Amino acid sequence: MAKSKRAWFQGDWVTPAEARWGLILVLPVMALFLALKIAPLMYGGYLSLTQYSLLQPPRFIGLANYERLFNDARALQAFRVTLYYTVGTVVPATILSLAVAVMLDTRLRGMGVFRTVFYMPQVASWVAIGVAWLYVMNPAFGPFNYLLSLFGIERQGFLASGSQALPTLIGIGVWRQMGYSVVIFLAGLQGIPQSLREAAVMDGASWWRSFTQVTLPILMPTTMFVIVTAVIFNLQVFDQVVVLTGGGPGRATTTAVLFSYNQAFQSFAMGYAAAVAVVLFVAIMILSLLLLGLSGQLSRKNR
Repeated sequence: MAKSKRAWFQGDWVTPAEARWGLILVLPVMALFLALKIAPLMYGGYLSLTQYSLLQPPRFIGLANYERLFNDARALQAFRVTLYYTVGTVVPATILSLAVAVMLDTRLRGMGVFRTVFYMPQVASWVAIGVAWLYVMNPAFGPFNYLLSLFGIERQGFLASGSQALPTLIGIGVWRQMGYSVVIFLAGLQGIPQSLREAAVMDGASWWRSFTQVTLPILMPTTMFVIVTAVIFNLQVFDQVVVLTGGGPGRATTTAVLFSYNQAFQSFAMGYAAAVAVVLFVAIMILSLLLLGLSGQLSRKNR
């Protein structure tokens, strides 16, 4: 009896018929991916090389939009605001989320309630969250300013202040991001064998030494995952800015995505807006690759 022809594929042997069926089953998903992801990305790249205002057909102008972008003080400020927001949100949110996850990683009764409470902001829409925070931070009658007045502190502008709007946005962003990050860190902590921690304690290690030399190295892949996903998410910050400040006061909280949106749908400069989006996409891709490379190095070092 002749042996059937089989090919090596991803750690397993498959027949040509199985390979064909696998390709057929994957094709619809690949078609959707190309139609909904790759095609718009390529079209956006093309638009960034044109002058397009919706009222007239695109006219090819080469790299003029990119030259304009790197000489536009408003665009550069929007990218700086985006960078400040991302760093200001990711760093404290990651540290605080890890601390909270460590505290919640216990077998005490009622911990499930605390985990649910921390995750609730993640499932709420930014519109609902924004309305609530606008009320809380209202300069005239907000509860937060009322609490400050009890301690003799004068009322603050918060979201209405040019100097305080971005830090306030960052604080709200940290609060919301912690729900997601705490759950991911908890999953990572619960995947660490308890025997490793017990062995460290038996060797005389303190809690801090056990955490830094046993728990944290094992948790490094989880930590890098949280950081990478948070960086990607926060570099594209849009919803909360639109709801809470609209990019103001002035341009104090105008991020790169909001700037691109305003150029497209207020100034109708579609080509210029596409150029801003392309530059942001490239920046996100480069940062993601750098962070993933760093994650790989740290993982190899900790083995």
